[in-house]
Amino acid sequence: MISDAMAVAALGEVQVERAEQARQARPARLLALIVDAFFFGVLSFVVNSVYGVTEITSGAPTGTFGNYTTITAVAWPWQVLLGLAYFTIPEALFGATPGKQLMGICVVSAGGTPVTVRAVLVRNVLRVIDWLPFLYVLGGALALLSEKSQRFGDLLAGTTVVSRRDAAEAGATRHAGRRARRLAGILLVSAVVLTFAFEYFARPMLVIEGLYNERQMPIRGAGYTLGSPQWSVGHVKYPITGSQDGSTASCIGSITFDWSWFGWHEAGAYYACGVS
Repeated sequence: MISDAMAVAALGEVQVERAEQARQARPARLLALIVDAFFFGVLSFVVNSVYGVTEITSGAPTGTFGNYTTITAVAWPWQVLLGLAYFTIPEALFGATPGKQLMGICVVSAGGTPVTVRAVLVRNVLRVIDWLPFLYVLGGALALLSEKSQRFGDLLAGTTVVSRRDAAEAGATRHAGRRARRLAGILLVSAVVLTFAFEYFARPMLVIEGLYNERQMPIRGAGYTLGSPQWSVGHVKYPITGSQDGSTASCIGSITFDWSWFGWHEAGAYYACGVS
């Protein structure tokens, strides 16, 4: 029969060993962060390019010309949700993000107990704090100074990161079952198909909204209305109506787009504005 003292001693040995394993994983952890930053950057670019709307961030357009800057992106809450999903879902299923998988490391409990989905969620929600003041300065400093190489999110979640070969015991890290892997694969394929479908069938409307925001059309002020699109393979034409800014003149017209491997591009536009 194991005494309480022996159990405490064994737990202490596990925690000391885990701390050393976490220190040894620091270089791989940094490389994994760089790889994940690249992967997430590509993912963000695709999402913003397909689902984002062009907005003016500074300055103001004046007619055809103007000194201003723009950004094409989805709203920031969706960007935060995208980042949370990128880091949380793979770690909840497999114990590691794509970057960690490539570097051979994984998320484990700092105390030697099985890591939970709740712990994975906590450590990733708190990434926003570890990022402060920029580029993971706070998180990196804590990981270097803490005994078990834990950033702020790890400290509150009770987790750390070690080499996958050091997490061989049952429950040490997350392992998705066959059903969970199949579901994850279905969701991933569905997201890719939905993105391609949205890019082809709905993206032109967002491009028109961006042109309106940039004042690249005579219709301004009170908004615009799109008619039913006229489709052919690789080509779409949208009727558009509205009014000129600061006047009672109404405008009718159309905008056409052609499809290429790089998405839709404006092929031409026609407007006729008169006094109502």
